[in-house]
Amino acid sequence: MVHVNGDVTVCCLDEHMENKLGNLRETPLAKLWSGDQVNAWRAAHLEGRFADSGPLCTRCNWQSAGAAQEHVVDRWLEKTGNPTLKAKWQARRGGIKS
Repeated sequence: MVHVNGDVTVCCLDEHMENKLGNLRETPLAKLWSGDQVNAWRAAHLEGRFADSGPLCTRCNWQSAGAAQEHVVDRWLEKTGNPTLKAKWQARRGGIKS
C-alpha cells in the first residue's frame, strides 16, 4: 500500500503506518519490497510467528484482507534459496511439495 505522501506499508489495513517500510521519495519500491525487513516479516509469517511479522499481524483478520496465494509464496521461496524455510512452509501446508 502506498500512501499519498509516498509512505509504503505491507498492508492495506495499515492506515497508521505501523508496518511502514519506507518512503518512495527516499527509496525505490523494488528496494523496499525486497529489503531485509520485509523479507524477515515474510519468513516469520510463513513460520506462523505472527508476533515477529510486523506490529499489526497478531491483530489481523487476514481472511478479510486476503492472503498470499501459495504459488506466489513458492516463487518467493525459490528466490530466497532457503531450504529450511521452504521445508517449514511445506510442513505448514501439510507436506505438499511445490
